Amino acid sequence: MLNLILPSSVVPFSLTIGTFTSSVSRIAVFKKHIKWKIFFWFVPFSIPAVLLGAWLIKYVNPTYLQLIVAFFLILNLPELFKSKKKETENNKPYPKFLLIIIGFCAGFVSGITGAIGLLFNRFYLRFGLKKEEIVATRAANEIFLHFIKLIIYVSIGLYSNTALWLGLTIAVATIISSYTVKYILPYLSEFLFKKIGYSAMVISGIVLLIGTSEKIIQQDNISFSATHENSESVSKISWRNTDFIIEFAFDDGFEVERPIKPSELPDHLKEKYEALKNQYDKIHLEKVFTINNEPAYEFYCYKNGTLTKFEI
Repeated sequence: MLNLILPSSVVPFSLTIGTFTSSVSRIAVFKKHIKWKIFFWFVPFSIPAVLLGAWLIKYVNPTYLQLIVAFFLILNLPELFKSKKKETENNKPYPKFLLIIIGFCAGFVSGITGAIGLLFNRFYLRFGLKKEEIVATRAANEIFLHFIKLIIYVSIGLYSNTALWLGLTIAVATIISSYTVKYILPYLSEFLFKKIGYSAMVISGIVLLIGTSEKIIQQDNISFSATHENSESVSKISWRNTDFIIEFAFDDGFEVERPIKPSELPDHLKEKYEALKNQYDKIHLEKVFTINNEPAYEFYCYKNGTLTKFEI
């Protein structure tokens, strides 16, 4: 939802205000259920990773990482259809040393996107924790990450007044949520709790995939077109200022063509280009990729509105 309202660069700041408050309120409500062994494996390796992720946000577009996160969330779909018996049989807990890797990945992803909760739900569910322990331990693991991120985001200027007020609105909602869930959890079975967790991951993944895809299409001017001429089927994909052309002909098979600049030509073809340049008004160059063949080059030479094509 924040992706629809805010620029990508300040979404992590707004989200982190809410998730930090959420962690504080959940610890206040469920502090006696924290599994400190997991905390001490997780946190030391997540802190340097969150510093790296938060620093990289100035150079990396978080939208692309959110797209990857969306796919990982949707991969939990099969878990929704497992029976209670099958889930118990396959529910072998992960070894504890994996917490080092999980902690580092969680910190890194959190530093760039601002949130990690749903993405790493699956690992908490597989560590054999009860529902109250998952809520409390996750909050304890994440509170330091969120606090560090807030300091970094403010120090590098990745915030806005709108992002601040939206973050505070989320913060109020998370406090209400934390105290409300205290009275709801006792009525949920462990099996139902897991199914709700997996459902949240899959639904969030689908929503994130749709929203992020639309944002990428808009910001990178991505377009797709297809034409059919005689025995050839031609598809054109435009991304930013680059066109990728996919052709299929029954005699030649699949080809992928990419427009290139003269400087990208091999040395022996640069000489040919220089010779042709004086003879034509305009020359359009393409590099052609086919399966099991070396790349080829096409010269589209225009003079007085007439096209002459050279394939090399």
